[in-house]
Amino acid sequence: MDLTKYEMETIYNYNQEDPLASCYTMDRALIRRLDVLAEKHKEITLLRSGEGMREYTFPKKWIKVRAPKELSEEQRENMAKRARERFGFAKEGDNSEQE
Repeated sequence: MDLTKYEMETIYNYNQEDPLASCYTMDRALIRRLDVLAEKHKEITLLRSGEGMREYTFPKKWIKVRAPKELSEEQRENMAKRARERFGFAKEGDNSEQE
């Protein structure tokens, strides 16, 4: 069954009373991640699986909503420098490595 990326949804569901949340997903990367976590943590339970989907339950306190980390210009430059050193990227406009 071929679905578009739009149709391949992920749904988290929980309420105020129950300590568990459920996650229905067709996202292959999330399925792999949850499968690995399920092997390590007994709190994650696979409820059902089929046709590219899986549904899990886990403690709802594991669901986190966070804003992106805000970096200062100095932190951003330091991270960029480390990335260039680690992965060998030259700074844009820097031709010193080509000589």
